[in-house]
Amino acid sequence: MRYRPFGKAGMAVSAVTLRLADHPRMSAKDWRALIFTALEAGINSFEVQGSSKALLEGLGEGLGSVERRLLFVSWRLRSGGELLSAQAIHDLMDVIERCGLAYADLITIDDPGSAFPPSALAALMGLRQSRLIRNLGLASRGESQDRHLASGAFDALAAPFNLSSGWADRNRIRGAVQRDVAVIGEDFWPQSIRDREARPIFKKPSLWRRRTDPLANLGGYDFLDSTPGWSGQELCLGYALTEPSLATVQVITTKREKLEALAAVAERDLPTGCAAQIEMARFSAEQADGAKRRA
Repeated sequence: MRYRPFGKAGMAVSAVTLRLADHPRMSAKDWRALIFTALEAGINSFEVQGSSKALLEGLGEGLGSVERRLLFVSWRLRSGGELLSAQAIHDLMDVIERCGLAYADLITIDDPGSAFPPSALAALMGLRQSRLIRNLGLASRGESQDRHLASGAFDALAAPFNLSSGWADRNRIRGAVQRDVAVIGEDFWPQSIRDREARPIFKKPSLWRRRTDPLANLGGYDFLDSTPGWSGQELCLGYALTEPSLATVQVITTKREKLEALAAVAERDLPTGCAAQIEMARFSAEQADGAKRRA
């Protein structure tokens, strides 16, 4: 595993973060085993997005085996309606304490909209001042993002980044880094790529065109299924990890063998020519989108 600095926090986090979300088929024992697998692979960064009894029990047992200062544990707090309130924040802190974690390295607010409820913002600031929360994060892709980051209240930004990311995603990351905000990469394995077989992004050229146009077979994502020694998901993660602006990239899995394979990608270099294939695929997608808009 490789490690990267997390913004101004002064801590090194694993390049791969394991996101833990509620799953009906996972017992506390299953969660504990998954977390042990992550720790054995060198992962020290976890984000919790669930509240089930099994998840929290497994989390406490799994992470309790490691000295707290060596872990980076973050929690995702939903917003909107009554979900983002001072009481909800204090309830979350009670959950963190019950897990035996003492404090949260990061609390990430999901899409807070144009403004925070004053009581919720005051509660977050108070907890950060008392060091029960070490960092505040923002997960927003709306127009309010720049305004929130400009306020100086946030230390981190969770943003999508993958091999199909266009200028908007890249500018979002670049702008955060310029503000000295740590960036957490999300959605490295986008649904659009996973569904490409059911709903092809690029139509295969006709046989006649393939015979006459030497570039006809370029610009697609077929290489994700035909690169020896790599799965498509591993290639996508490997590409995301080449972005130096990302402090860490989140992965989601409940399978231990899959987690081991993904964690190992941090130590691997992308195959020769893969970066060029990705750039051609993204360029082709942008060209196709432009043609649709002009039609």
